[in-house]
Amino acid sequence: MNTINEKYDIILPNEFGRKYTIRYKQYMYSDIEGQDGIPNWELQDFGCGPSSMATILSSIGYDLDPVEVAKQMLLDEYGNPIDFYTNKETGRLGMSTLGFLYLLQELIRTKGFNLEYQLVKYSYEHPELKKEQIIEMIKHDYMALILVGPKGKIEHPRTFSNYGHYISVTSVNNLNNEFYVANPNKTGDSQIDTTYSYETLVSNMYTNTFDFLMVKNKSLVLKK
Repeated sequence: MNTINEKYDIILPNEFGRKYTIRYKQYMYSDIEGQDGIPNWELQDFGCGPSSMATILSSIGYDLDPVEVAKQMLLDEYGNPIDFYTNKETGRLGMSTLGFLYLLQELIRTKGFNLEYQLVKYSYEHPELKKEQIIEMIKHDYMALILVGPKGKIEHPRTFSNYGHYISVTSVNNLNNEFYVANPNKTGDSQIDTTYSYETLVSNMYTNTFDFLMVKNKSLVLKK
């Protein structure tokens, strides 16, 4: 039985291959303005990236919540602000993809996290060429951060969000090779037990990003 908490869900493994997952709900977090020198920034509105990365890290054995992830991304080790915001002209909104690479490097360097990460980019003309690799990596202890949203697409399925949005790809269903996701918005509340095909993920994804940012804990065998 899954456990529902105010700020996160504990999603238990099932017989189809779903992994133990802690799904953080970004909409349950208030703004983090003024905390330890972080500039004004709305976590509950624009914190899908830190929430999704916190889901991955917590699920693979490192207990970091979205606020802690945001602090790691927005402040250096001396407390100086770092600008990984996506939109500097109209306001500090979401996190840039580069910020998550910085985050993982810093967690390895400063905290000794035994992480391995890998960028898996697919061909937008022939996404099927990476399908088997991505399925196998998610089956074997990786989770992935992806960016979805309707940018540049008139006919966009909007399966996970109406706007640019990060989600976590956590597991693969062994019966149909479809993916379990952890979506930190309210839409994600009803998607916990649903699986999505590789084609559905790709059709929802932004182009010209890192595509699948794969992350695993090298010292952990995930609970299955």
